[in-house]
Amino acid sequence: MLGKRLLYLRNKRELTQEELAKIFCMSRSTYAQYEVNRRKPDYDTLQRIADYYKVSTDFLLGRTEDSVTEECNFPGRLKMIRELNGISLTQLAENLNVSPTDVSQFETGGKYPDPSALKVLADSLNCSVDYLLGRITDPGPHLLENQQGYNTPAAHRSDDPIEDLPEEARKSLEEFKEFILKKYRKGD
Repeated sequence: MLGKRLLYLRNKRELTQEELAKIFCMSRSTYAQYEVNRRKPDYDTLQRIADYYKVSTDFLLGRTEDSVTEECNFPGRLKMIRELNGISLTQLAENLNVSPTDVSQFETGGKYPDPSALKVLADSLNCSVDYLLGRITDPGPHLLENQQGYNTPAAHRSDDPIEDLPEEARKSLEEFKEFILKKYRKGD
């Protein structure tokens, strides 16, 4: 399926294999092998291809017919999903280990998170990275369970998963946190 989708997208943009190979920093023969399904791209390459075409990796892999080629509105989606989940800027900043100003800049488009922060963002907001980046229109089945008519205990737990841990586990986490802070503290 991947080869057919790559061929379709390349033809739609009226590009040659050589042009795409240069864009993706690979040889033309490597790219050509992707189109005829003789070779599969690694995860990073697949993601770069999806980013270039503004489609989801699920579309490339044939898991959905929804290509979603609209422009991403990451800042707007981030703010909307944060507010729908009832998460404050401060809470989200703590989850990401960044300042609330950084999160505010993410929501205005003044700054964008790095890829590892995107995963934490998606996890914190109960949605997929593809949704945040505008590659898919469905935020995911686990988004806002209470707004989808589900009534599960997980939808009513406290915001702090640490509170649900036994005292011994919380103490171990605190010790580990101190160890990491000491190890990576600037100037030490």
